[in-house]
Amino acid sequence: MLSTDYSKLAVLCEDRNIEVHAQYGKHFKIRIPKYGRDLTYHKHTCDLFAVGSSNEVYRLNLYKGQFMQPFISKSNEINACSVNNHLDLLATAGLNGIVELYDLRSKEKASELPVLNHSSFKNYEYLN
Repeated sequence: MLSTDYSKLAVLCEDRNIEVHAQYGKHFKIRIPKYGRDLTYHKHTCDLFAVGSSNEVYRLNLYKGQFMQPFISKSNEINACSVNNHLDLLATAGLNGIVELYDLRSKEKASELPVLNHSSFKNYEYLN
C-alpha cells in the first residue's frame, strides 16, 4: 500500500514487473532486472524496495520516477524485506540465513545478524 486509504498501491508481478495503481486504474508499470519475491515502501523517502532472486535490493524512487543505486547484500538471494518507518531501517532476510539492516538516512548497511548460526537452529538443514 502506498497510501493509508488504499487509493494507491504497488503490485509485484510474476513477470518481473511492478505495477503502480491509483483509483482510476493502472498508473504505470516498470520492470525490475531479476525476479522479485517481496516489495515494501518507505513513505518518508518515497522509495519502493524490491528484493528477489539476486543479491541486490532494488530502490525505485517514486518521487523522481527512477531507480536509485541498489543495496548489495551478502546473500545470493533475498526472500523478504520490511521497513521500520520510526527508525528508518530496512531489514532483509536472505536465503543463507542472514538478516541485514540498512540505514535509509545514510544509505549504508547498519548491521547484519547470522540467524542460522543461532543455537535454536541447530537441527535446521540448509539446502543449497
